[in-house]
Amino acid sequence: MRGNRNMYEPDVTGVSERCPTAGRAASLWGRRVRQYAGLAAAAFVVMVVVSACSAGPIGTDPSIRHTTRILGKRVDVTVSLDGGKDLLIRRNVPVKRGMSALDVLELVADVRRGPDGTVVQVNGYGGGRETALGPDPSAWTYRVDGIESNVRPERFRVSPGQALWFDLRRLDIYERIPVAIGNFPQPFFSGWRDTNRPVRIAYGKGFEDDARYFADTVFQQLDPDVVPLRTEGTFGGIRSNVPVPLEAVRKNRANLVIGRWEDLRLDPFILDIALDPRGYGLTTWIEGSQIRHQDPDQEFSVKLDDAEGVVWASTVDGEPDGALVVVVTGFTADGVRAAARALHNGGMQFYLSAAVSRDGHVIDASVDAPPPDPNVDPRVEP
Repeated sequence: MRGNRNMYEPDVTGVSERCPTAGRAASLWGRRVRQYAGLAAAAFVVMVVVSACSAGPIGTDPSIRHTTRILGKRVDVTVSLDGGKDLLIRRNVPVKRGMSALDVLELVADVRRGPDGTVVQVNGYGGGRETALGPDPSAWTYRVDGIESNVRPERFRVSPGQALWFDLRRLDIYERIPVAIGNFPQPFFSGWRDTNRPVRIAYGKGFEDDARYFADTVFQQLDPDVVPLRTEGTFGGIRSNVPVPLEAVRKNRANLVIGRWEDLRLDPFILDIALDPRGYGLTTWIEGSQIRHQDPDQEFSVKLDDAEGVVWASTVDGEPDGALVVVVTGFTADGVRAAARALHNGGMQFYLSAAVSRDGHVIDASVDAPPPDPNVDPRVEP
């Protein structure tokens, strides 16, 4: 069924859907030009590269809000399957006051709705794959600046500069995926429905330069707090001589945390998320001494043998309005820095979460995972 899903007629404004890497590379080029060449170049790139469906990471350039005098009031619209694995449509379209997310989707696609008004098909795609037990439970979901919305699309009023990402995915494996890293640095700038929290960048030992690089080159407009992880004190109210990070995550902040996993995993919020990765919507996570991945359409998770760094995003309570937590981590310092570079440079566009090798290559784990071998103890390293 996956092969059939890939064999569609490309949208006239789309990049080569059979080569998403090309789209990601083009978008990275566009992002770099906008970052270093100023407003005029930004307008040119948006007009030219958007026509190739690669106008930079989704919603990643807050300066798009300042280009309305040149381009008019516009939003980015992306339509995909299975958590961004297959891109169907990538457009930048004008919006009028009072338009809903559904109105915007209908500008770029043929939308069919069910009797209750829910979106059931977009350009003919809808429903789940057929299995021996019937179709998989699947539905169209959408994100606003990276956050999965719990508001029906006909009731959500869009604003210029926002990025909408519609995705058809299974709901039985991941009921919710609150935040995607594919919109970075959103939703730090916009928050959920314009409910912004101050940005806090916490870093582990040896990663101050990386944290300040993000603060100076990505979040300079937000004047973020840049703080080290304290490594002595109490944990759970018990005095301990064992180094433990305190307050890597705060509930009244939007949190970017950078450091080795052996340090970050002791933060109470990060620990809660790590113990229930699917419940918090992580498609890539660290489990014991392994980095594992599971796409929304995969029955089982897979071990990523070459992965050393990970980037994932969620909220402290798994709800869209919860405090944002974006974690850049890994087993080694090289892995952490490779993940930070890939995130900063736009290499994780369209990913829900991602793992990287030591050289910074984002690992494509979009393969059907085999079922676990009943004769192999998963707790034992091969």
